[in-house]
Amino acid sequence: MKIEELSEYKKDVKKLTKKYKTLAEDMEVVKKVLIVHPVYWQ
Repeated sequence: MKIEELSEYKKDVKKLTKKYKTLAEDMEVVKKVLIVHPVYWQ
């Protein structure tokens, strides 16, 4: 599975990381979980 990040996402994460210091690390964990156990939306 390949996870692509939109430019808007990158911009928002950069902005929010100033307030939430572990946000970037937390999102990496989310990506790893999604790779192992993908969620399918219908």
